Amino acid sequence: MGKIIKSESLHLQAYQLIKESIMQGDLNPGERVVEAKIASKLGTSRGTVREAIRMLTQDGLLIYNDGFVRVYEPTVDDIADIFQCRESLEVLAIRLAIKNLTDEVKLNLDNNLKETKNVKPDSPELGQLDQQFHTIITKASNNGQLIKLLEVIKVKIHYMRKSMVGGAFYPSFIDEHEQIYEAILNENEEDAVHLMSAHIKKALEGVLKHIKS
Repeated sequence: MGKIIKSESLHLQAYQLIKESIMQGDLNPGERVVEAKIASKLGTSRGTVREAIRMLTQDGLLIYNDGFVRVYEPTVDDIADIFQCRESLEVLAIRLAIKNLTDEVKLNLDNNLKETKNVKPDSPELGQLDQQFHTIITKASNNGQLIKLLEVIKVKIHYMRKSMVGGAFYPSFIDEHEQIYEAILNENEEDAVHLMSAHIKKALEGVLKHIKS
């Protein structure tokens, strides 16, 4: 865990540093988060850490359990619920993205696919490019509230994958991205919606299969 830089907003720095520790697995699911201990590591006050904890609780990455703050430990039901929400929101996002389609969005998706195909299957960059593909579509919706909601969901899904299945991806997701991209290029809204819905359902199946195997 890094140190606080005094010239920048303290609680936002603490928030980012604790969040990174959670996402990277330095703080484990179910682990207790102690204000004084974190404050000492960051070189800041307990009040600063308390505000950061409040923000991370709003994100759902920390929870209060029996009077203690702990790192969120997702269940299989939690995963199914969050993917169900993701599916509904990303279907809306792709509908809006097609209505607001620009050459820049097309180019960004094309570049993303080219980069994804050139990445090794075990590279951490694969996950980043997967998220980037969906983020390009979400931002193209031009719906601020939708973008914020999906950002929270994106963080939770990344954390769930990392903490429960080691960030595993199923091999055919790149082909599915390409099919979604083609439907967007052709401005075929119903095909795009069907493909995105199936894509997210398959991602859920892959995560659950990995957990149960």
